[in-house]
Amino acid sequence: MKYLRILALMMVMLTGCQINGSGMKLATGWSFHSLSAWKHITPNKIAVSPAGDWLYTSGERSDKSAQAGLIAIRLSSSRTQILVQGMRNANGVIFAPDGSLWIAEDDPKGVIWRMAQPDEFPIEQTVDPVASSSSHDSLATYHFAGTFNHRAMAFSADGHFAYLADASSTGALYRLDLEKRELTVFHRQNGWLPVDPADAVAMAHQLGATEFAGIHDIERLPDGSLLLAESESGRILQLHDGARPTVDTWMNNQLTHPEDLSWDDSRHWLWIVDNGSPATVLAWDGRELHEIITHPDSRFGGVLATGGKVYVNLKNGQYNPSMTIELEEKHHES
Repeated sequence: MKYLRILALMMVMLTGCQINGSGMKLATGWSFHSLSAWKHITPNKIAVSPAGDWLYTSGERSDKSAQAGLIAIRLSSSRTQILVQGMRNANGVIFAPDGSLWIAEDDPKGVIWRMAQPDEFPIEQTVDPVASSSSHDSLATYHFAGTFNHRAMAFSADGHFAYLADASSTGALYRLDLEKRELTVFHRQNGWLPVDPADAVAMAHQLGATEFAGIHDIERLPDGSLLLAESESGRILQLHDGARPTVDTWMNNQLTHPEDLSWDDSRHWLWIVDNGSPATVLAWDGRELHEIITHPDSRFGGVLATGGKVYVNLKNGQYNPSMTIELEEKHHES
C-alpha cells in the first residue's frame, strides 16, 4: 500500500499539476505560501490596506465558527489578529475612497459596518448587531447603505458612488451617492430609482426593480464598467452606468457558481472564484479561462490581485484548515 501511494504521487507530479498537504491542486508554474491558517475561522473576502501593510479578511459565521467578524494579517510578518467579533455574518470587505474599511453582513438584516481607521484599530473589539453598537468609536453602522443581504461592494472610478447588491436569490442592485447619501435601486427600463435605506428591499419590490440571481461580487474594470458575479445563474454580467445604465451578459456557460472577482492590473487578467464541484480559482486572460487552483472538498473564499500579488482564501474542509495564501508564479528564463 505504501508503494502504491508513492507511485500515485509520482504520477500526479508527472501530469502537469501539483497536489500538496492542503489538498489544493495548482497549475504548472504556480506555487503558494500560507500567510495564516485557522481551525475555527471561515475566511471570506479580502482587502489590502492602501499602504500595502495589512491584509484584512472577513470571517463568516459557519459550523466551524459561531463568531463572525474581521481578521487582520500583517504582511511583513504574517502576524494575525482578530479585530472584531459579533457581526451577523461578515462577508464583503473593501476600502472606500476616503480610506475607511467597509464590512458587509450577509444576512436579511445585514448592514454595512464602517471602520474609520483600520490600520490603527485595536484588537479584540466587539459589536452588537441588534443594538447597532460597537465597543470602539471608529466602528459604526453605515445605515445609508440599506438593510439587506450585503455581500458585493464596489466604488465608481471617480469615488462618487458605491455599488451594493442584495445577495439573495431575487435580490436587487443598489447605488449609493456618497456625497448626497442617497440610495437608489436599478430598474432596467427606468434607471436608478430612489429608495429608503431602512426599507430598501420592500421598496425595490414595489418599484419593480430588476431582480438578479444572487450577485455575490462586484468588480470594477479599467474602463469604469462593473462586473457582477451572478452566482446562482453561473453568469458574469456587466454594468455600464451613465444617463441610461445597462446590464448585459459578459460571460455565460463557462462557470458554475462565480463567487468572487478581482481585476489584475499587472497581468491584465480577471481572477474568478468558481465554487462549483470542484471549487476552482481561475484566471481569464481576455481569450480563455485558465484553472490555477482546484480543491475537491473545500470551497474558496475571496481572491484579490493587487500590486502584482494574488491572495486567496481557502475555507475549512473535511481534511484541511482554513488558510489565507499568497500565490506565486514561477518565471522561467528563455
